[in-house]
Order: sequence, then structure tokens, then C-alpha cells
Amino acid sequence: MRLFLDSSVLLSAAGSETSLSRLIVTIAEEWGWELVTAYYCRDETNRNIHKFPPNAAKTWKALQDDLSFTANALTSNRPLLLTASKDKPVLISALAAKSHVLLTLDTGDFGILLDTRVYGMLVTTPRSFLIGQGLG
Repeated sequence: MRLFLDSSVLLSAAGSETSLSRLIVTIAEEWGWELVTAYYCRDETNRNIHKFPPNAAKTWKALQDDLSFTANALTSNRPLLLTASKDKPVLISALAAKSHVLLTLDTGDFGILLDTRVYGMLVTTPRSFLIGQGLG
């Protein structure tokens, strides 16, 4: 299963040892999950990692070894219900990467899409995803 991690999930995984985002990264290989993100999300994480404890930058650097990076996709020929323009590249990149799940903690901007499927891809939070996998 291919999981697309948005910047909020990447920051959470790097910034907190006890976050569900970190748990997903930690157990991904064991569960057969492929972790994917876009260069757009990588760059956004790089811009914001300084807002977290000092060890977060070191953890973020190590976490990148567990990720596959995909090109940024900025346009789609399909209509999308997402008002935040800054998050459209995330959604479109996740779809272009043929992800099964888009994981986000951005409930404000992705709220209308949470726990729904967008062209077959589930958009959800790490918590909801883990519960759906029987791990919650």
C-alpha cells in the first residue's frame, strides 16, 4: 500500500517520538507500506522544521531515507474540491503518484475531504488510518 505523507505528517514524525505519524514511519516496512511524498512537501518541511525541538532536524534527515520522493504535480484534468491553493499540489501530487492513501494532519484545509476518497485515494489522518488498519 502506497501512503503519501503531507508536510504536516512529516513534521509530526520528525518532531515527536510519540506521534502517530512517527509510528507509521517506524512500522511501515513491517506492514508493507511504501512511504511517498512530493518534493513540494519535502521543501515545506525543510522550511518549517526549525519550529520544532532541535533534534527534529536530525530526525527529519534520517527519516528521508525511509521515503520515496515524487515529482511535484501542479495541475490535474479532474475537478478537485479543495479551497486552499497551497494544498492543491499535495493532493494532485498524491494522485499522480498513484497513492492509495493521503495522510494529513491539516484538518483545516483538508477537512472537507477527510475520511473520503478522491478518485479512489483515501484522504485521512494518521489516527484514522491506524484505526482502519486495526491498530488503534
